[in-house]
Amino acid sequence: MNVLFSFKQLRTLLAMLAMMIFSFPDAVADAPSLIIKDLGEGHCLVQINTNQRYLLLPVEEVMPDVRVSMIVNNKEVKAADVRLAVNRVDYFVPLDLSGYTGKNVLLKFKLGSNDPVRGKLSAVCCKEMKLADTFDTGNREKFRPTYHFSPLYGWMNDPNGMVYKDGEYHLFYQYNPYGSKWGNMSWGHAISKDLVNWQHLPVAIAPDALGTIFSGSAVVDTDNTAGFGAGAIIAIYTQNSDRQVQKHCLQYRQRTHFHLL
Repeated sequence: MNVLFSFKQLRTLLAMLAMMIFSFPDAVADAPSLIIKDLGEGHCLVQINTNQRYLLLPVEEVMPDVRVSMIVNNKEVKAADVRLAVNRVDYFVPLDLSGYTGKNVLLKFKLGSNDPVRGKLSAVCCKEMKLADTFDTGNREKFRPTYHFSPLYGWMNDPNGMVYKDGEYHLFYQYNPYGSKWGNMSWGHAISKDLVNWQHLPVAIAPDALGTIFSGSAVVDTDNTAGFGAGAIIAIYTQNSDRQVQKHCLQYRQRTHFHLL
C-alpha cells in the first residue's frame, strides 16, 4: 500500500512526534532546564524542566508576531502573540511558570505562514531566552509617568472598571503583558488606598478559548442582587475571537480570582 504525505502533513507529524518524545518524564537529575528543538519553517518546541518562576522571552519590536502556546500535561493552558527576537533583543517579557511547578511544560512557537522571517525563528530567540526567579521592573524610562498610573511593564490603554471596595480602589485596564504594542488584550489590575501609590496585581482576566478581553466595566454588588455573594465585584466586557465574532461576557470576583459564567 502506498502512502503519500504532503509537506504540511509531514511537518505536523514530526511536530506531534517531538511533542510525544518531550512528554515523557525526565528521569535524569541534572537534565538541562531548557530543551530546545528547532523544527524549521518557523516552528520551535521548548521543554521546560525547572522550578524557576519565569521564562524570559526576548522581543524585537519590528518582527511579526509569533504564536506562543503553553502546553501542560498535554493540554494547552495559555497562548499569546509575542514579537520574538530574530536579529537583536530590544527587551524581555516574562512568561509566568509559577502555577506549573513539577508539571511537564512544553512551549510551541509558530510563525505565521506568510511571514518573511520564516525559518529564522531560532536565530536569536532560542539562544537568548532564559529562566529566572525575578524580573526587573525598575522604572528607568525618561518619559514614563511617575505620578500617573502605568503598569510595571507592557502596553496599556483605557480603564475598564474602577470600583471602591473595603477601603481599596480597584483599577482594571486594557493590557498587553507581552509587548509594548496592542495585542493579547487582557484586563490588568492594580489597587490603591490613596489613588497615588499603587500595588500591581496579576492579570485579572486573561484571554481564553473564547478570545481576547476587550473593554467593559465593573460594579460592586453590595446587596447580592446578582446572587454571587454580597460584595462581589462583577465585570461585564466584550470578548473578541479570532473569527471576528464578539460576545458579551460576565465574570464575578469574591476574593482573589474572577469566575466566568
